[in-house]
Amino acid sequence: LSCDVNVNNTIALRNTRLIRTYVEIDPRVRPLMMTIKHWTKRRILNDAAKGGTLSSYCWVMMILNFLQMRSPPILPCLHGMYLSQLQSDPVNVTQIMIDGIDCSFYDDIEAVRGFGAPNRETLGGLLYAFFRRYSLEFDYDHSVVSVRHGRYLTKAEKGWDVDVERMCRLLCVEEPFNPQRNLANSADGVSVAGLRKEFERALTILASRGSVDDVCEQY
Repeated sequence: LSCDVNVNNTIALRNTRLIRTYVEIDPRVRPLMMTIKHWTKRRILNDAAKGGTLSSYCWVMMILNFLQMRSPPILPCLHGMYLSQLQSDPVNVTQIMIDGIDCSFYDDIEAVRGFGAPNRETLGGLLYAFFRRYSLEFDYDHSVVSVRHGRYLTKAEKGWDVDVERMCRLLCVEEPFNPQRNLANSADGVSVAGLRKEFERALTILASRGSVDDVCEQY
């Protein structure tokens, strides 16, 4: 069992609760995460500290945003729902501030459980679509993955397009509680190119009726 260890980090506890809330909304979320995280481990794509790739947390944010952007969406935007609730009923909404950072989000699981029921995509179809998203559809030059907004932002919106030579801007995944932090800044140009090759490899295998075991063959 591999995990990220955080000591005395209450924001990390909010991160964990955010992920847990999203996982409990739809039964496809957990197995999709587990499959993709298994793939990242087998293909050595989840070692931000030593390998210059992406952290497990970054991968989870990419998966959640992908599910928010399906048509119809499988997951809602919990930050957006919180803001709507705050505007409509500010007296009865609790704002959670940690170290000066707003860590609030809508967390009434029972109210959002089953949100994605209108979407009938299978787990296999979602896995294929995830690889297709980051192989062919995602605009690495201009887009930012944002779970906080439930959509893509542009690098221009965030001011992340000013220094185009900076390696940390090649892939942009916004941290949902600290939106000025790019979770993908551990991946340099070589790493991002390698990631894109791995997405393409996985998509090609599935498109040619290969198995998930083939996709997850040890690198």
